[in-house]
Amino acid sequence: MWEKVILSVLFVTISGLQFANSLTCLSCDTLDSCLQPSQQVCNDATANASSLWLATMHADVPFIAHSDKFKCMNLTYAFNPSNIRTHAFLGCFHSAIDVCELKLNISHSNTWYQNCHVCDWDLCNRKPAGTFSKSSFTILASILGLVLTAKMI
Repeated sequence: MWEKVILSVLFVTISGLQFANSLTCLSCDTLDSCLQPSQQVCNDATANASSLWLATMHADVPFIAHSDKFKCMNLTYAFNPSNIRTHAFLGCFHSAIDVCELKLNISHSNTWYQNCHVCDWDLCNRKPAGTFSKSSFTILASILGLVLTAKMI
């Protein structure tokens, strides 16, 4: 009996792990390109390219030469009086950068606002409100493992 319990726990544990070592994010840098974003595997080069783009909108983007931890971002910028979206950006970034807390450049700070979402699983940065998170799959796998264990006992 303990063999079945141990195997079930092992199954649930393995199903909750992320098998890939790399994070893949959707990528675009204009409103038009964000209608059909491409995919990018996160690494120092893609994260540094994102930092360069961020520096065009924000004054305090830190430079990080190397990191092993990345996240995905979904940024949109709008013009305050009309709330019309003017810029959009999807991509990878170094997780040490607090992207949502970056201050807008002085030329944008009084008239623009930013909508920001960050996440850390594959292709999570498209429509953040409608995604099914990695933790949901882990919960479902755990429930399935417990049901199977209960039926075996």
